[in-house]
Formats: sequence, structure tokens, C-alpha cells
Amino acid sequence: MTEITKSMPRKNRIVDLDIIRGFALIGIFLVNISMFLTEAGFSQKGGDLDLVQIFATGKFYAIFSLLFGAGSALFLASAKKKNQPYSLYIRRMLILLVIGIVHYNIWGGDILTTYAIVGLVLLLLHKVPSKWLLIFSLSFHSLGIIANILIYDYMYGGKENMPLFINMLQLVTSLTSILVYFVEGFSLMKMDALTKLKNRPKLHAILLVGLGSISIVGVTVQLLSTNGKLSFSLLTILQPILTLTYILIVVALLKSKAGSTFLKPLQAYGRMAMSNYLGQTFAGIFILPLVINLLPLNVLTIIFCLSTWIVQIILSKVWLKHFNFGPVEWVWRCLTYWSYIPNRKEIKGTSI
Repeated sequence: MTEITKSMPRKNRIVDLDIIRGFALIGIFLVNISMFLTEAGFSQKGGDLDLVQIFATGKFYAIFSLLFGAGSALFLASAKKKNQPYSLYIRRMLILLVIGIVHYNIWGGDILTTYAIVGLVLLLLHKVPSKWLLIFSLSFHSLGIIANILIYDYMYGGKENMPLFINMLQLVTSLTSILVYFVEGFSLMKMDALTKLKNRPKLHAILLVGLGSISIVGVTVQLLSTNGKLSFSLLTILQPILTLTYILIVVALLKSKAGSTFLKPLQAYGRMAMSNYLGQTFAGIFILPLVINLLPLNVLTIIFCLSTWIVQIILSKVWLKHFNFGPVEWVWRCLTYWSYIPNRKEIKGTSI
């Protein structure tokens, strides 16, 4: 089997993951738009928690990170099956690092550089049994929540002389926050958790109702509370819970014909995640400043986000009718395999 054949799209591509990835991209742009507005010269007021912070900040990047870890598991499993060396994975991450560095120099909110570095660290852990990895990641997740709650009084409450152990705990958990999500996604993919979840509707329902109820109660308290520390603590505690709730809701929708049809446009959007993520930066950095004064800020933000999502979803669908990979994904793949990989589909075409 040639390198080109090995590098062509998988026929058994997991559609659900593409759709969830597309869903995450929508939320990521909703979060990043505030930073793009700042770049465009709009000075935003700080202060109380807003709806984006409560419902979106941290949650969609968490989903994206989980899926990146899951993608790493798939890539390594595929490389092992095809007797391809780990150097292929390392090269893939190094190329991502270069893309991330270039992106960072255009916009400081880049996440790809961090993903590349964490992806390399993940390679060192990939032979550890999945259950142990999951225990490790959940433990660090809990420590991260505890650390964020402990530092509130020192960061926002005016309390001085933060104890060294709290400072160190916060530092360690901050540095490992993305790795934790990578490891969780990696472990859950190796355990085939998505398939098991879809095949066990009772478990799915219990998790959805349980985590959904916690989310509803927690968010309601956040919206009603005037206690800053309570709101901040709930924001920290609810981040992983809301992240899982969102995923469970999407998976539930995918089980129904109506829900699957509704979410279907996100498949192509998610398949071209890298191209669309970078495309969001292009829209935020180069297009947003041109229209920022045309409408009231709140109206402009909503219209600009909706327009960007719709245009990208349509372009992704059209592009993948004619090509196997998104433009950035194609370059990434060619450099990873160090081979020219034909991207244009044959005239006969294949279904997306």
C-alpha cells in the first residue's frame, strides 16, 4: 500500500464526531468574537458574568480539545494498523505547531500552538491503559476546580499573601488543563465510549437527565445570585458538567431522524475544522473592523456571528463536494505524509 493510499480519507469516518466538532466551532466563534471586537478597537467593559461566559466560555474549547484527543487516538490506531512509525504522528504535531505559530502572529488568541505541544506530550502517555489515563485526567480536573475556587479571594477578593501551595496548585492545574481534556478524549475514544453510549440508551438518558438537571440548577443560581464568589465557583464547577451535557444533547439529537437532519450541515463544517477555525480568525481580524460601526454592537455581533457560521457551513458543503479535504487539512496531510496527495474528487464523485 502506497503512502498516498494510506493517507486518503477513511471510509469508516465517524460522522458523529465531525458533527460534534462543527457544533464546537460555532461556540468557539461565539466566545472569540469578544476578543475580535477588542482587536477591532471596541473597548469592552469588564464586570459581572455575562451569558456567553456562563453558557459558552471554556465549554466549547473543552469539546474541541476532547475531540482533538479522540482524533489523536484514531490517528495512532490507524498508524499502528498500517505499520507506520510514530514519527508520522510527531511530524503531524510539528507541522501543526508551525501553523499555530503563524496563526499566533496574526492573532494572539491562537489555540493550535498549545494543541501541538500537548499533542506531543500525549504521545508519551498513549501506552498507559485507558482506565488509568481517565482516572489521572479526572483527578487533575477535580484539582483544577478546587484550585480555581481557592484562589478567588486572592485574585478578586483583595486578600493578600496567597499561600505557596495554592499558587503552585493553580499553576500546575492551569498548565495541564488542556492536556486533561486531551487525555479524556483520547481515553474515551480508545474505550469506544461514544458507540457504547449510543448502544445503551438508558445510561445515556440517566446521564443526560442527571447532568442536565445539575446544569439547569447551577446556571439558574448563577443568573440569580449577587454573590461573586458563589457565581465564580459555580462557573468553575459547571464547566465540565455543561461540556458533557452539550455533548449528550447532540448525541441524543443524532439518534432521531429530525435531529440528525437538523445537525447534518455541521458534518462538512466539522470535517474542515482547521480551515474554518482559521477562517473565523480571518473574518474577525480583517472583515469585522470594516463593519463594526454599521450597527449597534449587540445587533452587529449577532448578525456577524450568524453570517460567518452560515457562509462557512455553505462553503464547507460545496468544497467537500469537489475535494476530499479542506484546504488547510490537505496541506497538513501532504506535509505529514511528505507526499503529494490528490485532493480533487474524481468526476464520478463520492458521498461526503
